[in-house]
Amino acid sequence: MFWPLLLAAAVMLGSLVSFCLATVLVLQLVVHLFHSGYTGRSLWKNVALMMSGSLVTAAAHLFPIGLWAAAYLMIGEFSTFDSAFYYSAQNYTALGYGDVLLSARWRLLGPLESINGLLLFGLSTGIMFAVMSRLIKNRLRFKLGYPEESDLAEESMSGHGHYGTKSH
Repeated sequence: MFWPLLLAAAVMLGSLVSFCLATVLVLQLVVHLFHSGYTGRSLWKNVALMMSGSLVTAAAHLFPIGLWAAAYLMIGEFSTFDSAFYYSAQNYTALGYGDVLLSARWRLLGPLESINGLLLFGLSTGIMFAVMSRLIKNRLRFKLGYPEESDLAEESMSGHGHYGTKSH
């Protein structure tokens, strides 16, 4: 049981690092977009932003699947990358058809890969939720006629209260 746990820890670490790098890239792009003046007022731009984020996130999940597949090849459980990738994708997504099995020595890797995949899916869901929440907040602020957050910050620094009224 020691070797499967050691291998799984190494692959999990590698997949976590790669996925976090992809996540940071997505977040930097979103932050840059908002800092460059994007307000989230346009429905179709919001849709395009969410679609882009979803596609990048989905692509980011492919690397850990490939990393697990490479590990399966390295230990000799599969003879082709295609079959290893197929097995890996089943475990990473917790789909688990069960039509392909590892040898008894390495069978613990399947559930450990599922843990890895579920954690990374949770992370990507959290990131997408954060971006979507910001878009919804900005869109509601615009639709309801509230000032931008930057306007509120400037007003509070200038000594004016909420919505430009002087506070006493």
